[in-house]
Amino acid sequence: MLNDLKIKQLKPKEKTYRVADHSGLCVEVRPTGKKFWRFRYRFLNKPQMLTIGQYPEISLSYARTKTNEFREQLAKNIDPAAVKKNERLEALQAQEETFRSIAKEFCEHKKNSKSENWLYIRQLSYEVDIFPVIGDKPIKDVTSVDVKNIMDNAVKRVLKSGKGTGENKAILVRQNIAEVMQYAIISDRLTNDPTYALRGYIHAPETENAQPISSHDRKKIMPSISKYDGSISTRNALKALIYTMLRTIEIRRGLKSYIDFDARTWTIPIATRSEILAGKRNMKKNRIHIVPLSDQVIEILKVQFAAYPDSPYIFPGVKNESMIGPTTLNQAFRNMGLGHITMHDFRATASTDLNEANYNSNWIELQLAHVKGDKVKATYDHAKWLSDRRKMMQDWADMVDGWAK
Repeated sequence: MLNDLKIKQLKPKEKTYRVADHSGLCVEVRPTGKKFWRFRYRFLNKPQMLTIGQYPEISLSYARTKTNEFREQLAKNIDPAAVKKNERLEALQAQEETFRSIAKEFCEHKKNSKSENWLYIRQLSYEVDIFPVIGDKPIKDVTSVDVKNIMDNAVKRVLKSGKGTGENKAILVRQNIAEVMQYAIISDRLTNDPTYALRGYIHAPETENAQPISSHDRKKIMPSISKYDGSISTRNALKALIYTMLRTIEIRRGLKSYIDFDARTWTIPIATRSEILAGKRNMKKNRIHIVPLSDQVIEILKVQFAAYPDSPYIFPGVKNESMIGPTTLNQAFRNMGLGHITMHDFRATASTDLNEANYNSNWIELQLAHVKGDKVKATYDHAKWLSDRRKMMQDWADMVDGWAK
């Protein structure tokens, strides 16, 4: 039997040679002087040999332990070489199948059926909150505790930024992780979803519904917009949003081609399937919507067309070829000291005031693009009561101008 002293005294020769320990274990001495542990055995009556590792990195004690493991496998009619090969393959597979690699594969799988914005939201979530914690971890080793830590970190990050309380962000990252886990399950890389246990861990805060704007705030709004030191495009977009009762996304994505000055209308068309996949939905509900234009909006549009002649957008951002930013309008109100007012509050105010003025509720709902019942029928009703709505929209714009008086 070998011991460390005997092994150290073994000198290299012109040819590789081996010295036995016991039970099939031997040390192999190569002409370079390097020494390797080898296990010799027979399986299905064929001679085989396995390398355990290099001495002294692999000790005599460890080599004997591995030899005993191999002999136990042989006793069960299992080939140790096959076991070692499978272990190596599993290790390589685990290294390749990290959460990051599966997440990227998932996005690649979905990219032709989802919008650019869908992909952007997930990639941002991965890079900011998820990958720093589990990106390089084999997906099968990701635990519920990992997911919990990611959710907790997201809450802390949002709280620190001062842009909210973070619950919605934490729920979003859990959902984004769950999507990848479920994809891994159906592609036979995983059997358990660790996000399942976290479904009720954090609850979303109650949604604050839009409220009519107080008379105190109304007096400040239009003068504050007029004096705001942001771009003319931002000031006019804010005014147009109030006058037209459109949503922020509809203002931002408004194209000059939607405007008919002769008919005095702003017509938002139905987005095509390819446009929707590219994240270019024109409205919250994909249907035609006609906005009769008041005198105030006509003047705003004339200014915008003259100020930005090369932009396809009515209200371009910093670069003429791009739309105004997704947070620009809300940020402008925060800068004015009116951050407690949301863009949706103006729609609630219009609905309240016009109903109180005894306007037909059907006209108001249609102008707010609230789709009820048969959506196909609603698509064909976009031009109903147009002359009545035209007067209503002019009256509404005049009401807004009267706020500061």
